[in-house]
Amino acid sequence: MGTTPLSLDSCLRIAQENNQQIRQSAIDIDKANDVKNQVITKYFPQISAFAIGYHSLHPIIEIGIDDIRNATVRDLLSTLYSNYGEALGLENTLSLFEYGFQVGVTALQPIYMGGKVITGHQLAKVGVEAAQLQADMTTRNVLQEVEESYWMVVGLTDKQQTLSAGIALIDTIYQTVQTAVNAGLALSTDLMQVTLKQSEMQRTQIQLTHGMQLAKRALCLSMGIPYNDSVSVVSTLSLTTDSIAQLNVAQTPEHRLLQLQIQAAELEKRMAIADALPHIAIGAHYGYSYLQANILRDGLSNTYGNGTLFLSVTVPLSAWWETGYKIKQQDRQLEQARLQQEYNNELLYMRTQQAYNQMKEASLLIIEHEKALQIATQHFQLTQANYQAGMATITQLLEAQTTLFQTQNNLTDAYISYRIAQRKYQNYQ
Repeated sequence: MGTTPLSLDSCLRIAQENNQQIRQSAIDIDKANDVKNQVITKYFPQISAFAIGYHSLHPIIEIGIDDIRNATVRDLLSTLYSNYGEALGLENTLSLFEYGFQVGVTALQPIYMGGKVITGHQLAKVGVEAAQLQADMTTRNVLQEVEESYWMVVGLTDKQQTLSAGIALIDTIYQTVQTAVNAGLALSTDLMQVTLKQSEMQRTQIQLTHGMQLAKRALCLSMGIPYNDSVSVVSTLSLTTDSIAQLNVAQTPEHRLLQLQIQAAELEKRMAIADALPHIAIGAHYGYSYLQANILRDGLSNTYGNGTLFLSVTVPLSAWWETGYKIKQQDRQLEQARLQQEYNNELLYMRTQQAYNQMKEASLLIIEHEKALQIATQHFQLTQANYQAGMATITQLLEAQTTLFQTQNNLTDAYISYRIAQRKYQNYQ
């Protein structure tokens, strides 16, 4: 990567694979799908199982003949127990539930929950689409940062090449002026002016070097890769500008996201209404029990299983009052969402038009600076020929060289501005 120059497409591809913001937005989509899958489970029966076992220090229920308050019955049972109880092996005290266990399973199938399950599923689907739109917008913004950093590196590379050519030209002028001074054909002050120009260009070279380091660091950061000072890019500033077409804002992800906010607010209102409607469900239960009793001296236990079908109807009467206020709150939130949509739509139209205008102006500026570069080149060549013929001063020659250098940089900046403005405009597609 450090030895092979990277094209713009390569940088964008690397960013899509490695940028942390893009990877996090993909996780957000997975989280939204998880929420939707959670809601889907509400369509199916809710099954639960339980088990309980116990062993008491004393029987939970214990009653004997002496505990009967009715004297007639108590005397009758005492007589019967005296005559027959011992022979039959019966206890004179009944104890129940000293130990035992119960296990069971219950299935509850929602039939009607006020529309809450269906509405919740629809709301979750809105959440998934919103997460996908947010991910698209995140990817788009990241790629814009990558492209801006890429063009910054390209522009600085072009300026470094222009500066290197300028330094070589100044060195040639220095040799020419020094020869003229030694021959007594030029003043030493001319040589000093050239020397000052060399120092100025060396300072500019240092500034460009520092700027290049920061630009490469920004490019690596936006691509999601470790910083590498040897990273280089393919210069494509000589490409012609692309055709410009007006854009339909209604097709942008931002516009669709505003619509989803309205839809989500409407669904949340329906969720609030569902809380006040009856909830109907059918269910089935099956249990297995082991219950201890000691009617006989040898002990007695009962083991059995039993099943039940049931219908559950719940009417939240006391929730109507609270739900009324919830509905009012949702109405206000829905109105706020609509007002926000109107404002953001106008803001989106304004930003789109601004991006379009900037791109159009930048394309015209390229044409202007290309003409200026032709004029500056011709002016420098003429001034250089006049200087060699003794018809121009060194000051005029250096000024012509400075104008040429600045015009070349201005054209580079115009190309960079156009590419950045173009990317911003394409972000709304």
